[in-house]
Amino acid sequence: MILLAAICSLCLIIFGALYLFWGAHAARLYRGVFDRQADEEYTPVATVLLSLRGNDPFLEHCLDGLLNQDYPDYRVKIVVDHVSDPALGFVRQYLRKHPHPNCEIMIRHQQAFHCGLKNASLVQAIQSVPADVEVVAWLDADVVPHRSWLRDLVAPLRDTEVGIASGIRWYAPESTNAGTLIRHAWNAAAVLQMLSMDIAWGGSIALSRSVFQDSRFSDTMLKMMWDDTGLKAITDRLNRKLVFSPAATMLNAESIALDSSLRFISRQLVNARFYHSHFWFIATLGFVSALAQTVLAGLGLLFLYQGQQLAAGLVAGVLAFAGAAVAFSIYRLGSRIERLVESRGGRLRRHPLKMLNYMWWMPYLFCGCLIAAIRTRTINWRGVIYYVPAPFEIYINYYEPYQAPAPVSVRAELENVSI
Repeated sequence: MILLAAICSLCLIIFGALYLFWGAHAARLYRGVFDRQADEEYTPVATVLLSLRGNDPFLEHCLDGLLNQDYPDYRVKIVVDHVSDPALGFVRQYLRKHPHPNCEIMIRHQQAFHCGLKNASLVQAIQSVPADVEVVAWLDADVVPHRSWLRDLVAPLRDTEVGIASGIRWYAPESTNAGTLIRHAWNAAAVLQMLSMDIAWGGSIALSRSVFQDSRFSDTMLKMMWDDTGLKAITDRLNRKLVFSPAATMLNAESIALDSSLRFISRQLVNARFYHSHFWFIATLGFVSALAQTVLAGLGLLFLYQGQQLAAGLVAGVLAFAGAAVAFSIYRLGSRIERLVESRGGRLRRHPLKMLNYMWWMPYLFCGCLIAAIRTRTINWRGVIYYVPAPFEIYINYYEPYQAPAPVSVRAELENVSI
């Protein structure tokens, strides 16, 4: 038992040390945001893409921010999935009330035989970009860009070695229901990994001309399910760097139900499984840490029952160290983001004590989502059913123009989990 306790303790100590390392790396990135002065001069001609399927609840706020950027020369291309999509009518009505001289609406005609619909929309829009455009950026419809979002996102591209700049996703929930806090807790821990392993976030992306004009970029996008995690492999092929822009950290205050939260996490893990080289390291770390925590907690109780107070105390210390390392790293990152948001005139709601209630359960929820992600072959996303047996083997089994989802009365099986 002592040997088993020692092995599990070593695993959790390594786990905690990794999170302290990742947390320190994230803190340095954000410290750089406050140390540097804004580069007012680097504002190359840019085009921003917004791909829509369905009427997102944040769409109006997204358009408000997108069409009022503090940026001298940028254009907007909005690509709607289908002429009957409700998002098309909403955008047209919005632009009648808030006309913008450089905003163009397109209907997706790029066929998506072997890729996700968003990728097809993005490639179509990129192919129509004028020759004077030096930067292409895109964002998701649930992103509400602050006034300097585009300037902040584009800034790292001044370095000619940088081909792609990614923003950072951070949930700032108003609600404190279980699903919302679980997604918040998972994302906070995941961001630390994403920043250290160059896992881009598709909600805010900027590409240099050397990337978006290269045919290898478009060819690869048209073979992938998603538009973000695989970008690291693309930059490596093009001999460019992928970097993060902490100043483009974007808040999301949306609430989510527990089942939807778990599907969301599973979908992110499928993305990493398909398109990032470090997925199996992340998966192994998750499984081993959950197992070590469970075994060590059981051994600690056994030691206590047997009267071995020293052994029980050491076990408790290791468990406390691992949990505190993760909590401290997340808390420090949240403090940096809170300071950044306040510097933009915003406010970040934090629920550290409530989130702590879920920290001990997260390893087990994470393992459940990992199992779902590893088994998943069928993906139902906004009414489109994809069959994805391999990362670059994507087939659309069912498509129809977007319709509001009907209430689901029967839960999907794990193998076909709707992610």
